[in-house]
Amino acid sequence: MKKFQKIISLTAMLALSSAMAVPYASADKVGSQEVINLDSGAVTKTGWNLYVDTAGSDTDGNGTKEKPYATLERARDAIRSLKGDLPDYGVTVWVKGGEYEFSNLQFTAEDSGTPDKPIIYRTYSGEQVTLTNGIRIDASDWKPLSAAAKARVHPDVDANALYQLDVKSLGLKHIKHFEGGTSFTEKWGIIDLISNGIRQPISQWPNVTESVDGHRKGWTTANGSADAKSFYYGDGGIPENGDTTDTLDLDGSNRAARWQKSLSQGHALYLKGFWRTVWSPLTSSVQSIDTKHNVITLKDIPDGGMGSKWSAAVTDYASATSATANTYGEDSQAASSIAPSASATSEPAADDALHDTDSTPQSYKLFNAQGESGSVRLKEQLTEDSQLTTEATDADHNLSLPSEVTEHTGNDATVTEHSTDSVKVPSSVNKDVYQSATASTYLTPSSYSSKIKAPYRIGSGTEEWKLINYLDEIDVPGEWSLDFKDGQIYYYPKGNLKSQNIIVADQENPVISVDGASNLKMLGFTVEGGMGNGIELKNTDHITIAGNTLRNLGNGGILDVDGTNNLFQSNDIYETGGFGISINDAGDRKTLEAANSRVTNNHIHNVGDLTHLEAILVRNSVGVKFDHNLLHDVPKDAVRYVYSNNLTFEYNEVHNTSLIEGDTGAFYTAQDWASYGNVLQYNFVHHNKRSNGFYSDGADSGDNYRYNIVQGSTKGILLNGHDNIANNNLVVDSNMIQVDQRGDSNSHGVNSIYADQLREMNPTSGVWKEYGAKLQKMYGYDHPLWSSILDPNWHPEYPNGTKMNNNVMVNTPNIVVPKLGDVAVEGNQFISSVSGAGFYDYSKMDLRTDNKTILAKFPDLNEVMPKIGLSQDDYRTNVVTRAESGGLTNH
Repeated sequence: MKKFQKIISLTAMLALSSAMAVPYASADKVGSQEVINLDSGAVTKTGWNLYVDTAGSDTDGNGTKEKPYATLERARDAIRSLKGDLPDYGVTVWVKGGEYEFSNLQFTAEDSGTPDKPIIYRTYSGEQVTLTNGIRIDASDWKPLSAAAKARVHPDVDANALYQLDVKSLGLKHIKHFEGGTSFTEKWGIIDLISNGIRQPISQWPNVTESVDGHRKGWTTANGSADAKSFYYGDGGIPENGDTTDTLDLDGSNRAARWQKSLSQGHALYLKGFWRTVWSPLTSSVQSIDTKHNVITLKDIPDGGMGSKWSAAVTDYASATSATANTYGEDSQAASSIAPSASATSEPAADDALHDTDSTPQSYKLFNAQGESGSVRLKEQLTEDSQLTTEATDADHNLSLPSEVTEHTGNDATVTEHSTDSVKVPSSVNKDVYQSATASTYLTPSSYSSKIKAPYRIGSGTEEWKLINYLDEIDVPGEWSLDFKDGQIYYYPKGNLKSQNIIVADQENPVISVDGASNLKMLGFTVEGGMGNGIELKNTDHITIAGNTLRNLGNGGILDVDGTNNLFQSNDIYETGGFGISINDAGDRKTLEAANSRVTNNHIHNVGDLTHLEAILVRNSVGVKFDHNLLHDVPKDAVRYVYSNNLTFEYNEVHNTSLIEGDTGAFYTAQDWASYGNVLQYNFVHHNKRSNGFYSDGADSGDNYRYNIVQGSTKGILLNGHDNIANNNLVVDSNMIQVDQRGDSNSHGVNSIYADQLREMNPTSGVWKEYGAKLQKMYGYDHPLWSSILDPNWHPEYPNGTKMNNNVMVNTPNIVVPKLGDVAVEGNQFISSVSGAGFYDYSKMDLRTDNKTILAKFPDLNEVMPKIGLSQDDYRTNVVTRAESGGLTNH
């Protein structure tokens, strides 16, 4: 739980900064700077009009149309001079097209309007107004590379095509180190480079579009663990998949030796990797590269130690030197004396509590078109592109797969299958965790010796990693790196550098901050160029942020903390280092007072470039509505909502989620027994091959999923915890829907942290007692809230009260539920093929139909489908099509 809270903590959201290269396709670049589909809305009556123009003057101007001010700050101060005595209908500040630069545009309580006298800042219709706190770089500041830098340039690149910028002499602040230090998942904190309004990608190997030896584009894999913080990049390890290809030196560029040389010269080298889990990759500084033994050692031990948590644990690490300390001969006793013992331990370590994934085979009840069809044993399997798939093992019945779609691999590159028949497994390693091994073949011996005495796992061979931010790997025009030792940016520009408008993001504060204000509107602006958030609101009321474009930001687009009655409408948000929109502490959970804020008609895509946060992130909030948003091309979940009540998600469209991480959901929540009353309805999730559709992870409770459409997801719906209800949903072309049972009486019982969270709400009296009775009546729970949940005899560790009823499964052959717990599975209908569903136009994702079976369970489907997603309004003048957003293919 502590790790989960850390990952989504407010401190992290505020601290995240500048971002790295977009590691996935950007669809059709919808919402790029060339596409202006937003406006500042309809003209409204106002009592006083002020005007701002870059050609105006703060000293000679008076804010009239004829003599405008030059800055928004001057207009703001003119309104402040009224000291709250506002004219009838309020004040409107009209801002002419152009770029306005400042450190931070601040609004406080003294900048508030009233309900009938609002303060409005808006752009001229059809004109682009850019607000930025980026630092402009003069073309003359760029110099040719020094001799030392030229010596490090990739051998396939002309060093004369690169330039360097002395950021130390320019006085830039965030140039000495990553904010997160030598090991981090969230903090970044270095400058960013933007050219002609486009963030330039920080260098990486493999390149974003490069598939090395058949691995996923932009990634390579480790070849087994050497110790708790070291891994093999070539021969020497014993990865479970048996693949020990040296991908580092596969192209003949002498990469390992080049990196080693630069590292020895003091140039910090960072790797980003899924060292243990398939979520929240860790960025780690490298301590050393051992080219003799093909071993890379990190400075810090990854949380839980090196090696996938789904691989065998090294149990006698205290005496181990490496995974393959010597040659394994025919003498198994000798082999046992020199090799670390490993076992297929499936018990998750404490650091793995976030996703609560159970890798132990368990027996489930299987439902399909024939009704209950016996039992099946399931096991999570790790793939080579940071995903988890569910496989049947030793079952009475095998899982069926969808008949018209290929079983998901999640890799758009050709995957090379690696046999393990050539691997000799030492007798002291549990062979059950490996595929078949013969007695006549051997691993390449390694004499690598480690001094690290800490737990680790043997490694699956699927742990993905890549290098980031290194001069040595700049080989694509547009790439750049920041060298901490040299105090230089190294840059490989596209085209003529002198003709480019380049800014560097070095301001960690938000571009716009609103603290304690009310009845204020920001309409139609483009906000970009900061290391922090675009717009940050704290303790606000009746704030409207509408028709804005937020892009090229190191952290998030819009952050709202402790806000009520706020409206975020028709904004375009993309190219951010972290989240799109984040709502925190809205309303009051203990009193269940609703925030009554709304997030509607926003287009959020290609966010989370660095920290892999979500398009929409909600925490510790009550009574917020999210509707008609289009969310796509994100590295993990599109929506994460946690520790919240009475949220409504409806008419949202989501596609292409989890393009980087695994074990995710388009909509994801977890770990709260008090999170009742959230409703997710009329949402459309499609082309989502790397992710689950709706995912309530371990210990989540009280969520309601109804009348949603899920297409092309691994598991259309995956529920854990208790009292989660999924009724009347349409699930198409997915492997299954599933209820899971993750915990035991210790980890998920009445003495667990989840029980303590519920007790903190004082559920036996006052508003929470009334709330429980209301929920029980509304959703038909067959047990009293909250006394039953806190009763050990009710077994809250089981998924009691969970229901999967009256859903329609099209080419989705399985419903799987655990044998433990009170789970209802009733009235579900199965249609064996997409063609049998009679959708109007499946190729264009028009899932309206005249099929009576579907309409009996989802009567309003044909009326709901056209209403989902974006729509035209006062601020959004044009709505992108599914084809334009890349919503007709998997990315």
